Amino acid sequence: MKSLTSKIMTIIKTRLISPVFIVAVFSNFFLGCEETPTAESYRREVVISGTLTSGSNIDTIKVTWTGEVDKLYDTKNLAISDAVVIVKGVDVAFYDSLIYDPTVPGRYYSTDVTKKIQPAKTYELYVKTFTPESRIVTATTTVPDSFSIVAATVNSGDTIRYNVLAPVHSFSWSASRLYSTYLPTISYLDSGAVMIPKIFYRDTLSKDFRKPDKVGYRIGLPPYQQNTDLPWIFLSYYGNVQFDVYAIDYNYNDFINQIIPAQGGELKEIRYRVKGGLGIFGSRTQAKNPIKIYLKP
Repeated sequence: MKSLTSKIMTIIKTRLISPVFIVAVFSNFFLGCEETPTAESYRREVVISGTLTSGSNIDTIKVTWTGEVDKLYDTKNLAISDAVVIVKGVDVAFYDSLIYDPTVPGRYYSTDVTKKIQPAKTYELYVKTFTPESRIVTATTTVPDSFSIVAATVNSGDTIRYNVLAPVHSFSWSASRLYSTYLPTISYLDSGAVMIPKIFYRDTLSKDFRKPDKVGYRIGLPPYQQNTDLPWIFLSYYGNVQFDVYAIDYNYNDFINQIIPAQGGELKEIRYRVKGGLGIFGSRTQAKNPIKIYLKP
């Protein structure tokens, strides 16, 4: 497991963490193994990975098998393609049977765009596998309530010059409910955005340096903190940039709190809020009134 953990930590250290990126790391690396002392004691498990977003239909729930710790994790070989995957409301009228996406190993998604996840409601995931063995996995999440960005030192639509000597910008938001913590997030909207040179980048011209769609920062905010600064160091690309904040549920936050402190070490005694398998089934709500600016050199 050590070599696998090292891969995870290398990625986490070289990129800021985002809601999308966290789940990707979780499903592609961390969940591809179990802490088993010997190959003889290995028992594979069903792994689920998905996050519901308030106001949207269900985009992705991944369902795979775990792999053995001493073997390369191959999603194509371990993807479960014939499962029954259902999300239903616990305290709301909602039922959605997801279908398998043959182009993305392990991905199940909703084909009904009218079935949108509602804030402040609880949803249950039900997964049943058939081949080569039958398993049932369930998990539950309560979606954080709606809230808004209410104040900022920059207005949406402003053009701002990148200047590390200028005062930092900040923004604040109203309170959500039924959440665990907040996750401020930066989105770089231009596909061909120019990178801001930084001395701590190993190679700012490297073709292997992938621009993330969303970059979370200020991970670990106290749960009742409703404001944050935006240091210049967190801005990595010129062009159109959007500032958001997400309220995330307890499942999602619990996972983050395990990943971050584990940098440089093994992930032990992992807490899964899943019955019958492993993984993460969480939810998030995006604040209303996101701030979009144009950042120029």
